[in-house]
Amino acid sequence: MSSDLRWTLVLALAPLAALAAPLPDRRAEENAVLEAVLRQQIEVQLDSSARARQMVICLGINPGQAPQSPSREFLARFRTEAAVRAMTECERSSGGAVEGTTGRPAVMVIAGPIDWVSADEAWVDVSYFRTRRDSGLRLYRVVKEKSGWVSLGPILRDGPA
Repeated sequence: MSSDLRWTLVLALAPLAALAAPLPDRRAEENAVLEAVLRQQIEVQLDSSARARQMVICLGINPGQAPQSPSREFLARFRTEAAVRAMTECERSSGGAVEGTTGRPAVMVIAGPIDWVSADEAWVDVSYFRTRRDSGLRLYRVVKEKSGWVSLGPILRDGPA
């Protein structure tokens, strides 16, 4: 085979090789984004007064279809935080959210779905429930920095209606 023919084949097949290259692990990126926003929620929701009342935080993830409890592997990311529970370990009661087995006060937090703005920015819906009066849904901005994914906080939209 002549060298001209070899180069022609290499150039012709190069785009196919690019298609066969593995895509970045989107699931790992999604988990890192969710972890960042949930870590911020732990910090915000479990302030000193909540911790004094021995409140727990029950985490859920909404991939887009319906909220669900995170996997054990995902929850292991928060193993240093004793107050973290899976969403299925909490219940809504007439007095507010409680841990199902102990009746301790709780806050239920669900993160997702994720809206990818760019490869290094995501917007994430975050809902929380303590009581009927203390609950909400907000949109959070999460960006990729050198240190990893960081939640910058809620996106505040202010303008004419």
